[in-house]
Amino acid sequence: MTTTPAIAAIMVVALGCAAAYEYGPDLAGRYCSTRPRGCCKGRQDDCTVPILDTLCYCDDFCNHTRSEDCCPDFLSFCKHIEVPVPPAPVKHCYANGQTYKYGETVNINCNECRCQESNGKTQLMCSSNECLIDTYILDTLRHQAHRFGWSAGNYSEFWGRRYDEGLQLRLGTLHSKRKILQMKPLKAAFQRGKLRRSYDAREVWGKYISRPIDQGWCGASWAITTVQVTTDRFGIMSKRTIDDVLSPQHLLSCNNLNQQGCQGGHLTRAWNWIRKFGLVTEECYPWEGRMSTCAVPKKKKESLAQCPSHVRFNNDQRLTKTRLHRVGPVYRVATEEGIMHEILTSGPVQAVMKVSRDFFMYKSGVYKCSNLASGSRTGYHSVRIVGWGEEYQGGRIVKYWIASNSWGSWWGENGYFRILKGVDECEIEDFVIAAWADIDSFDVSANPLGYDVFLLNGQKSNSV
Repeated sequence: MTTTPAIAAIMVVALGCAAAYEYGPDLAGRYCSTRPRGCCKGRQDDCTVPILDTLCYCDDFCNHTRSEDCCPDFLSFCKHIEVPVPPAPVKHCYANGQTYKYGETVNINCNECRCQESNGKTQLMCSSNECLIDTYILDTLRHQAHRFGWSAGNYSEFWGRRYDEGLQLRLGTLHSKRKILQMKPLKAAFQRGKLRRSYDAREVWGKYISRPIDQGWCGASWAITTVQVTTDRFGIMSKRTIDDVLSPQHLLSCNNLNQQGCQGGHLTRAWNWIRKFGLVTEECYPWEGRMSTCAVPKKKKESLAQCPSHVRFNNDQRLTKTRLHRVGPVYRVATEEGIMHEILTSGPVQAVMKVSRDFFMYKSGVYKCSNLASGSRTGYHSVRIVGWGEEYQGGRIVKYWIASNSWGSWWGENGYFRILKGVDECEIEDFVIAAWADIDSFDVSANPLGYDVFLLNGQKSNSV
């Protein structure tokens, strides 16, 4: 290709441009323009200006050959050629297989991260919250499910939430071991050898066993499990005559003396409140998943209650009144066999369990604490035990309880979970309680199942 004089001039200018920026864009400024004599023709070794700890040149020689010594403003000042300043290098962070721009802020799980400079390096700096779903624990459980006996899952409802939020708002049972253990257990007469190896109240009683609901981000397990055990027992003790689904919202909103609503509650106080004031139906007072002002008048001896004025049903017609459902005195059940007998003869029971971090990731199988989260805080949670069973794992029989959680049907085994039985796993056998449904006012025999129960003082009773 023939090189014309014009093309040659452009090449020279380009060469000079490259030379003028050998110092880098950070040194751009006035150099040649500060010389009293300005720029120099030809090659003049004394045509210089100080730059850093050396000198740069302003003579025409810079326009003819590549030189690292030319001043940054040689082309713009001496030759009146505007040279674009090259952009500064783009800083970025690389983490978790992704690239983030400098200054960019992103959320990774429950932590806020920012791409910034630290210790001379550009890197992603994140807050250090303990997350409800821990990726290390999750991955370990997934890859070693055979070792633990249960499988784990990543729930979108929990992803991005802090662990302290889970403890505070997904549990909700205020538990005092010292006071609880003073409560003497009920003594029942039964033959241990005749207890079944498996039993599931759902299969026996069908729709009369209430389905798991989602407490949401409200620490109300104390209210939900108390009410659901009550619902189940009304259906069972009335021999399927009473199929009312009772209202956890009624208990949550109205049992507010010495209780903390969505911040937790005491179980014995909840049972005593139902005994005194009674519960309306779910239809009358639907679940809201939040604390609200009590909308049902509290009267001790009334059999009917006015439903909240804001509740409407059946083509926008207001439900005015509903029957109140009460229970007898709350009692404690002890020992593995005692709990089995109680469920078999009277219906599901309420249990308190200690929850560790990995429980939030339970998906299926027979749960036992993995100890992968040792060192993390724990909390207390109320659940409903509806049965028991056993299965083979690694050539041995594993016994388990069947329990209902209150995190919705999307969690676990359609809202239920199984947990080791007979070894007090997660303290689930420490404090198990229930109460009889008061069915007298419903014109149903007080003891329809024909069994005897010994109360705390050892006296036999056929009614509540």
